[in-house]
Amino acid sequence: MTQKEIIVEKASQMFVNQGIKAVRMDDIAQELSISKRTLYELFGDKEELIYESISLFIKQGRERRRQQCMQVDNVLEIMLLNLRDMIHQAPTANRMRRNLQRFYPSVYKRLEGDEKHDTSHELRTWIRECIERGYFTKTADSDFVVKVLQSSVNGIMMADRCDIGDAQEVVYMMTYATVVFIRGLCTTQGMEIIDMCFDNYFGNITPSATL
Repeated sequence: MTQKEIIVEKASQMFVNQGIKAVRMDDIAQELSISKRTLYELFGDKEELIYESISLFIKQGRERRRQQCMQVDNVLEIMLLNLRDMIHQAPTANRMRRNLQRFYPSVYKRLEGDEKHDTSHELRTWIRECIERGYFTKTADSDFVVKVLQSSVNGIMMADRCDIGDAQEVVYMMTYATVVFIRGLCTTQGMEIIDMCFDNYFGNITPSATL
């Protein structure tokens, strides 16, 4: 890894674990035993370092999901596995999103545009393939389904209860809102797959479950 890649990796971990606003350039320099001047020479300012660090966090999430799905050849199961991982990460991702929106709005706009486009594209691809394979009814509209899924997730994340930090309850609500909605799109064949996947991948998620 280059020095820049090492810095981005460490900064990403610090931003995720400690909070974007709380971590200063001084803290990152001290953690890596480098000068703050080096950071500014490589990134220009903190906002660019934040952008590259959170972009890495998002990229690592996609790679983790790709690895989880390597042995799966059923597109509906792949879709559910990806959604499960996204749901588990949602409380952390939403906390960072709110901090960015409040303290670094320009970085927020860049990242939000990138992520929204990529996630929407993935969802549409899975939905269209599920229709082709006969798992979803032919009346399912991929664009509308994506909008409903994203609106449901955003609505839950913006609910007042999210402000009290009850990540377990948020995960529980998102899981059922998402899976129940997707099941409503399914044919008989799709229902069999989604019920099997729910037992295998989501069955341990209850309001009192530990993440």
